[in-house]
Amino acid sequence: MSSRSIQLRALLDTNVFVYAFETPKSNSNLIINALNQNQFEAIITESTFKEVYQYFKKHYSKKLADEFRVYLFATCKIIFTYQLNQHTTKYVSQINQKDLEQLTATRELGIKYLVSYDKHFKGIEEHKTPKQFAKILGIQTYSTNY
Repeated sequence: MSSRSIQLRALLDTNVFVYAFETPKSNSNLIINALNQNQFEAIITESTFKEVYQYFKKHYSKKLADEFRVYLFATCKIIFTYQLNQHTTKYVSQINQKDLEQLTATRELGIKYLVSYDKHFKGIEEHKTPKQFAKILGIQTYSTNY
């Protein structure tokens, strides 16, 4: 893919980063490898940024959590909560509060793919599992969904 072509954009949920780290032979890890090779542009919300940090700090170490924070800043475009606040009421009836920021960001920024293993996104048009998104990227997938 040339650098001049329009790059595919996807909003990645917290579980993509967690599964990628926890399960090296996962579709989530294939997606993160594709991100590391600039095969698409990753967008994350502020809540995802915080959740990834908190997860790795709680389950591993502050050092690893800090490394993830640097990684996310370097590889993802972060959409901050204040940028979405005026729009969330449009979507509040469509999804639970925990996932509202992701749906709002996806819709308001016109992002075609919301990549998550979270079943709360089932029925959301933009939702793709990591396996479905890996296939969109043209990657040979694992039999697992995440």
